Amino acid sequence: MGHDFLNVEIKPTKHSAPGQYLGFALQPVRAFYHLLTAPKGAKVALELQDDVSVHYADGSVCLEQTKSALKQNPISDWDEDLWKAFDNWRVMLDAGQCQAASATFRLYVTPAKKGAFAEALSAAASDEEVDATLAVIKAKLDKKKTPPASAAKVLALLDAPKDHRHGLFRNFELEAEADDPLESIRDRLRPSIAEAHIDIIVRSGIGQAKQAMDRLIQRGEKPILDAEAFRRDFHAFIRQNNLPGLLASLSESPDDTLIAGIAAARPVFVRQLELIEATEEDRLRAVSDYLRASADKADWAERGEIFSGSLDGWDEDLLKKYGIAKGDVADLHGEKSAAIQGRLIYRQCAQHVAPLEGRAVPSHFVHGSFNDLADRRRLGWHGDYLTLLEGDGE
Repeated sequence: MGHDFLNVEIKPTKHSAPGQYLGFALQPVRAFYHLLTAPKGAKVALELQDDVSVHYADGSVCLEQTKSALKQNPISDWDEDLWKAFDNWRVMLDAGQCQAASATFRLYVTPAKKGAFAEALSAAASDEEVDATLAVIKAKLDKKKTPPASAAKVLALLDAPKDHRHGLFRNFELEAEADDPLESIRDRLRPSIAEAHIDIIVRSGIGQAKQAMDRLIQRGEKPILDAEAFRRDFHAFIRQNNLPGLLASLSESPDDTLIAGIAAARPVFVRQLELIEATEEDRLRAVSDYLRASADKADWAERGEIFSGSLDGWDEDLLKKYGIAKGDVADLHGEKSAAIQGRLIYRQCAQHVAPLEGRAVPSHFVHGSFNDLADRRRLGWHGDYLTLLEGDGE
C-alpha cells in the first residue's frame, strides 16, 4: 500500500507546560471523562500503568497517554514526544506489564493537531499495513542527513519483536481532533444539566475524581476507581446541586497546613476570636470557612451566578443579624464576662441561615462571611474589640 506522508520536519522542543482546564491538568480531565463513559464493570486509574488507563471487566485495558499541544505539535513526524509515547509502550510490552492482544494504546492530543506518521500508524489495521507504514518511516529516516533526536527510539521500535511491534501499532489509536477536552464531557451532561451550571458541575466532578484518587494514594492504595460506583455518587451530587434555587460551592476545604499557617499569622478575624478566648478548633474552622467563602464570592461573580453588587446588601443583612444577636445576648446574659458574651454572639451568627439573591448558600459561606466582616472590623465579638485590636501590637 502507498503512503503519502507530509515531509515536515521540526526541531525537537522541550515539553510545553500542560494546559489547565477549569483549573485541572489534562490527566484528571481525561480520567473523569472515562469514569463517565466506561462500561459497567470497568475501572479507571490515574497515573498507574499510564497517564490514564481503563481496565475492563474482560481483562482488557486501554492505556492512554495525554499530550498538551498548546505550544508545540507532539505528533509531528519526528517529535520526541511522539516516539517517547511509542517507546514507553514498547518497554511495557517487553517487560510483560501488558499484553498487546488485550491492550489498546491511545494517544490523546489537544488542541487538535496533525501528524502524518501518527495518523498512518493509527490507520494501520493489519500486520501488513503496520509493516508497510514502518518501512516508509525507516526509509525517510535513512534519507535524513542529520538524524533527529528521536532516532534512537524509532530504531528501537523497528528492532522490537515482531509480535510486539505488530500488536502495538495494530491496536494504536490516535485521538487528536478536540480543541477543548472538556467539550466531550459537557456533551455527556447537557441532557440533564442546565447550561448555566454545566462548567460548575464539570469542575466539581473532575475535582471529586482527583480527590478520590489522591485519597487512595495517601492510604497506600492504587489510584483506581470503579466507574459505576463513581457515577452513582456523581449523579447524586448532580441531583443535589443542579437546582436553580441553590448556589453550589465548588471551593474545596483548604489544606490543613495552609489553615494552620494563616491561623498562626493572626489576621484580624483570628485575633477577634482570641479576644473572646475561642478554642483552637473554632479558630481553625473560621480560617477554613473564611477562605472558602472568599473563593466562592470570586467564583460566583466571575461566572455570573451573582451580581457582585449584591454582596454589599449581603453584608448589610449579616450586620443586622449581628446587631440582633448582640442585643439578645446583652439582655439575657449581661452579667457574664465580655469573652462569654462574645462567644455567644459568635455562635448565634455562625448558625445563621440566610439566602443570597434569594438562593440558598452553604453554611460555610455564611460563617466565612461573618469572619470577613470581622476581618474588616465592621463587627466584633468582644464589646471593646476596636480598642483591644489597636492595642494588639499594631
